[in-house]
Amino acid sequence: MRTGRLPVSAQLSLAALVFVVLAIATTVTKKPWFDEVHFTAPAVDLITRGSMGHPVIEERGFASSPGIPQYRVNTRAYYAMPLSHLAPAAWYKLVGFGLFRMRALATLWGIAALSAWSFIVWKLTNSRAIAVLAALLIATDHFFVDAGADGRPDMMSAALGALALAAFLGLRERRLDRAVLVSQILMAAAIFTHPIGAAAEFGILLGAIRFDRARLNFRHVVLAALPFAIGAAVWGLYIRVDPEAFRAQMAGNSIGRFRGLRSPLGTLLDEIRIRYMDRAYLPSYATGIRKATVLIPLIYWAAVVGLVISRRGKTGPGAALLATLAVVYFVIFGILDGSKAPFYLVHITPLLACCTACLIIANWERGGWRRYAAAGSAALLIVLQVSWIAYGIRRESYRNAYLPAVAWLRQHAGPNDLIFAASEFAFGLGFYDHLSDDSTLGYFTGRRAEYIVMEEPGYGEAFRGFAAINPALARYVHKTLQDDYHKVYTNPVYEIYARR
Repeated sequence: MRTGRLPVSAQLSLAALVFVVLAIATTVTKKPWFDEVHFTAPAVDLITRGSMGHPVIEERGFASSPGIPQYRVNTRAYYAMPLSHLAPAAWYKLVGFGLFRMRALATLWGIAALSAWSFIVWKLTNSRAIAVLAALLIATDHFFVDAGADGRPDMMSAALGALALAAFLGLRERRLDRAVLVSQILMAAAIFTHPIGAAAEFGILLGAIRFDRARLNFRHVVLAALPFAIGAAVWGLYIRVDPEAFRAQMAGNSIGRFRGLRSPLGTLLDEIRIRYMDRAYLPSYATGIRKATVLIPLIYWAAVVGLVISRRGKTGPGAALLATLAVVYFVIFGILDGSKAPFYLVHITPLLACCTACLIIANWERGGWRRYAAAGSAALLIVLQVSWIAYGIRRESYRNAYLPAVAWLRQHAGPNDLIFAASEFAFGLGFYDHLSDDSTLGYFTGRRAEYIVMEEPGYGEAFRGFAAINPALARYVHKTLQDDYHKVYTNPVYEIYARR
């Protein structure tokens, strides 16, 4: 397949531009959500008060672990890896803080990830056509774009992992020592941003075994371990300030994360049923054309299977290595991440897009009916992804739901009125005022709010889970909302209850 009259660099730049446009459009229309504040609040606190805590959250009010005390979380955040707070703090120092500026950092990391994956594909396949198509498929991937318009550190961790693999492949031929050291510096940064970024290490290991097995020795092991040792030592100094808080917060945030180790086969089936289907491509609430998005993972994984079973002469050893890595990623995520959260797909969908590009170009070059099938698959995939992204943009949940709810609270709540709401309302009401993110509605503290803000994916989902975790808490929440409060405001996303 010819890459066209434009230089390859220009085509890759156009793919990056497509991503940036989609990410910015998503950034300015998507309402904030609580996880963005869980990672942003410590960064804001660091540049505001000099501490690194979460000033909005109640210590025993985490929706995922109600009643389990997250000691000193308001002044020292240990529940996430340190770079997930330090990197945005440095960014806010440079450009100032705001919802859209927070998300702009993820967009920049998205450009880095897109560049890294394009280089990886080109290096492994020696095909500019595959690199360009892979860049376009990644740039229009729903979960890649969403991560590039979000305050969570997933895009940063995924980008650093991709850059680590790209650095190893780019440097290994001339200086293996340098390739190992640079790649592991980037890998350490990825892991100290979010542990799930460690998945990229398997790509480096596969590459090292495939290309450099005879050249590796103990010196390379030492070089690989050095960045992690330094990072752990620096983080350890912060942990020593309050080891009790570190243990409590990490334990609370790790609940259910590793349950897949008890039943690997069952959790791999759950990876398909829960993460890919129910929480990503085919949720129970999907209707009409939305159900067509289930074709996206089918196309992706059909490409992986096609590369695995095809003869290497048709797709090349580099494509086979990408397909093997995709299978490894699936197993690692399936077993080691019990949360089955859909936002972690940003770590694997770029790899799946690369595999898809490899098979599409291979069939295009074979000509005949395969060329039409390849072109049709690429077009269908891009249309589905962009339509899905456009639907979210068109909903304008930021202006149609979030801002009206914030405006109502500003108009009716007094300066000293306590408000129970998910942390996302800190963007509209402030991080240090009268907002408390307490999903237990004061069950453990005895505090009573003048207003409670409800949202189905936030407190609503938490309340349903309380029945299994703490039945007494579930009864308290139900009685509180029914007897002590009444609904005074509603919009398509939020409901606000006022104290009787």
